[in-house]
Order: sequence, then C-alpha cells, then structure tokens
Amino acid sequence: MGESLKIGLTGATGHLGNNVLLHLIELGYTVKSLYRSSLNVTQHPNLTWIKGDLKNEDSLELLIENTSVVIHCAGVISIGNIASEKVLDINVNGTKNIIEKCLKHNVKLIYISSTNAVAESSENEVFNEERPYKTNADFVYGHSKALAEEAVVTAIKKEGLDAIILRPSAIVGPPDHIPSHFGNAILDFANGKFPFLTSGGYNVVDVRDVTRTIINSITLGKSGEIYLVTGAYMSIFDIAQLANPTKKFKRISLDLLIVLLPIIALIKRAFKFDWPISKESLITLNYGPKVMDNSKAVRLLKHEIRPTQETINDLINWFKTTNKL
Repeated sequence: MGESLKIGLTGATGHLGNNVLLHLIELGYTVKSLYRSSLNVTQHPNLTWIKGDLKNEDSLELLIENTSVVIHCAGVISIGNIASEKVLDINVNGTKNIIEKCLKHNVKLIYISSTNAVAESSENEVFNEERPYKTNADFVYGHSKALAEEAVVTAIKKEGLDAIILRPSAIVGPPDHIPSHFGNAILDFANGKFPFLTSGGYNVVDVRDVTRTIINSITLGKSGEIYLVTGAYMSIFDIAQLANPTKKFKRISLDLLIVLLPIIALIKRAFKFDWPISKESLITLNYGPKVMDNSKAVRLLKHEIRPTQETINDLINWFKTTNKL
C-alpha cells in the first residue's frame, strides 16, 4: 500500500507518534523519524532515525527532504505543569519550522492538533470544526495549539502549503509505553491509587482509531481542510469504574478540589505522586463538550470509533502483559 510514499514523522517516541510509526511500517511505507535524546527500540529496514528536534534546522532538513508527506505529531501536552514559554516554543515555533521546510521541499503536511485548540461549546451547542480558536486568555496548551493551527492555515492560504489539520480529542489506548498522562491516570485508577474522583469528563478516542485515520488522511485528506478525529464523551467517574470495577471511588466536588490544589501540590511533591491534577486539567474536565461532531472525518477519512470500554479493557490488559499493572 505505502511502498511508493516516503513519510517524515515527528513525535514518534510519544504515545500517538509511536502508534503511527508502527502502523506505517506495517503497511509498507518508508519512514524517516526524529528522535531527541532516547532512541526508540523500533528498528526496521524501512525506518531511518534522525537525531534532532523541531528547532534544529539541519535535522529538519534531513527529515523532510525527499519525502512525500510529513506527519507532525510532536508537541508538548501541558496540564499546567510546564512553563508557558516552553509550550509555546515547541508547539508554535516548532510547527512554523516544519511549515517552512514543507514549503521549501513542496511536501504535504498533516498537522496533528487537538480539540483543545478551540473554544468549548455550551451544553446545547454542537462542537464541530467551526469553533473559534482559543486566545491568550485561555490556558497555554490550548492557545499554543490554536496559534500553531493558525500558522498552518495562513501558510495554506498565502503560500500554497498543501496541508490538512486533524484534531483528536483525549487519546487513550495501547500500546502506551511511557505511559501518557491519560494512560498513567488509568493505571492509577486500576491500582486504586487515586484517593478521590471529581465531576466532569471529556471526549475519549482510541489511539489505534486515530492512527488509522491519520494514515487514511495521507490519501483521503483534502488540502486546507480540518477534521475532528474524536470518539465518545466519558465522565471521569465512568472511566475509573471501567478501569477498576470493584473499587468504590470517593467523590469530591470540583470547586472544593480547586480550593485544595495548593495542598494537593504539596502532597504530590512529598510522596512523588504523578496525579494529573491541576487547575488546567480540572477546568478542562468541567467544560468538556458532551457532543463532538466527528461526521466529517467518519465520512471523508473513514474514521472508525470503537467502544470506550473496549479501549480501556485493552489498555488494562496491555499494562498487565507489560508488567506495568
């Protein structure tokens, strides 16, 4: 299927990027992939690793020259625990560097954004591709993805960049080696480590479904288009119950949890807990849109969505086989 296409890939050592890498190789694509410091264990005759990052011009040149498509998965996912300058530098300036090289080499860009790049919808509004971008009044992660998208859109309109934008929601599922923020939370749910749960939730999509849709978009994606690549809304309580059906989780109100954040921060530092709890993550859960319209990606990119229960079960089983659980 992919024998004639050479793909440049960023973020291949991360959760989504690693899944994309493995599927590309499986389908016969030739892949060049960036790594920053620790080289991924994956080795294959059709895979070339290039040491560098989004700010290193020489490594980006090596990555993008003689390729047909660049899939840009790399980025910093912030839940309030990373300096704003770093988030903006990597997510925005890094993307602009990719755009510049794609224009130079006349290469198609598939930019992996996030549903977090745009404003949440109210209870009765449908969340679709037409939502307005977040601004500097919002948390830095969402704003950084908005700015990166705007850079892609500007390059499409003004410089003729051949590019599409995919917006996944909260990605979860196996394999998840590091694990990801969400994967780590599910591990803690399964191990009974979370002392309490709060209200709210978010749209959850399986990493394998996102991966297949990204690869579908290589041939099916239309330049200049944006696609929501989402799954189904799940409350954080329901996700925890799927991960650990026998535990009776205690509930705490979101308002109280926000008040307790300084104390929680001290506990996390003192006991080395990696709970993904911050004002940013709590507000995101509280305002997570209940309805996301992914019909465009389903219709045009053949996006398929498996049940969230299957995703959580598969991830728990994968964690067991890798001795993480």
